[in-house]
Amino acid sequence: MDRKLVLVVDDEPSIVIAVKDTLEINYDVITAKNGKEALKMIEKHNPDLVVMDIMMPDMDGFEAIKKLREEGKLLSTPVIFLSAKTGMADIEHGLELGGFDYITKPFSTSKLLKKVEETFQRLEIRKKIQQKKINE
Repeated sequence: MDRKLVLVVDDEPSIVIAVKDTLEINYDVITAKNGKEALKMIEKHNPDLVVMDIMMPDMDGFEAIKKLREEGKLLSTPVIFLSAKTGMADIEHGLELGGFDYITKPFSTSKLLKKVEETFQRLEIRKKIQQKKINE
């Protein structure tokens, strides 16, 4: 089975390293430093999942996902927000914009890995259900 490709987007190098080290055991991982860079990486690599910070220079995570959804990109690609913005309004806003999940910083790498695995499992179940409907 092919390894899934995960794009990690964060302007904090220590976070990128922690997330990359955690995920690359099971997944291929590419990185971007901000929303603008993420847009280019998504266009070039079409990742299976995006783990994205919100507060970043040039273009924040909210702007990036909004732009991607408006352009019709990443419509079926899950985005997990990973952010120090812990307010309920921020979490709700991220989910309303199309975020698949929201993890607050500081975070546990084991929790992040579990959320990523659960996301891929849910996508697989959704895919099987859709395939079953097509075959009926």
